[in-house]
Amino acid sequence: MRRLFLTFACMVLLQAQASIQPDLRILNHLAIGAEIGTPGWSVDLAVPVTPFVDVQAGFTMLPKFSLNPTLKMSTTSYAGGLELPMNAVDTKAYPTMKELKVMVNVMPVPFLTSFHITGGIYYGSGDVLEISNQEPLTDVVAANQAIDAYNTLNPEARQEHIGLKLGHYRLEPDQQGNIKAQARVRKVKPYVGIGFGRAVPKKRIGVKVDLGCIIWGEPTVYANGIEAPTTDIGDLSGGITKTISKLPVYPVLNIRVCGRIF
Repeated sequence: MRRLFLTFACMVLLQAQASIQPDLRILNHLAIGAEIGTPGWSVDLAVPVTPFVDVQAGFTMLPKFSLNPTLKMSTTSYAGGLELPMNAVDTKAYPTMKELKVMVNVMPVPFLTSFHITGGIYYGSGDVLEISNQEPLTDVVAANQAIDAYNTLNPEARQEHIGLKLGHYRLEPDQQGNIKAQARVRKVKPYVGIGFGRAVPKKRIGVKVDLGCIIWGEPTVYANGIEAPTTDIGDLSGGITKTISKLPVYPVLNIRVCGRIF
């Protein structure tokens, strides 16, 4: 009976000692998170490297939803004054962002607050937006053929082809009258931001909020596999589609719910 009592007492003491031992947070936990924000939705895993640093790695994508911007023609007349039958064209556009990401969260004072500074990398295909026309632009094809013939007869004219204006780019249709354009950025995109919350929560469940930006450089627009020519004619049409095609950075606001596996 005495031996049983001593064994029980030792177990209680060992458990008490383990409970008061500080959590060093050095590669001793693993958390899984689900995030939603301006880059879309994402899932990731996170581990603590030190009490001051957590590391996350995962996948993020923007759900495919359709925009319907109306883009204006780069000009409505061609080859000596002939007029096009349309001035603006309805198009379809949708985001194509799919990225792998690695984030390093640095907490300057982790024992007082979960405020963190984050740096990381997004890596993806490079295409962030796709745009296409809804109806074949056969009149524009015929106009561009007439322009080629006019320029041949009048070399000094050098009249430009006609296309749809997206920011300072001109989207020209192929021979069938179709446009399939992409806004393309660099594949490796740095990220910087700040926020509150831990990638690996102290308790079983946690919430993390981040505000920052993805630095992807000014997008380049390609139409039918060829870099689209630029035009000096400014334009206000296109709405958010035109804005995305010109932004050198992409704003990020993320809310992440995470759970500690162990």
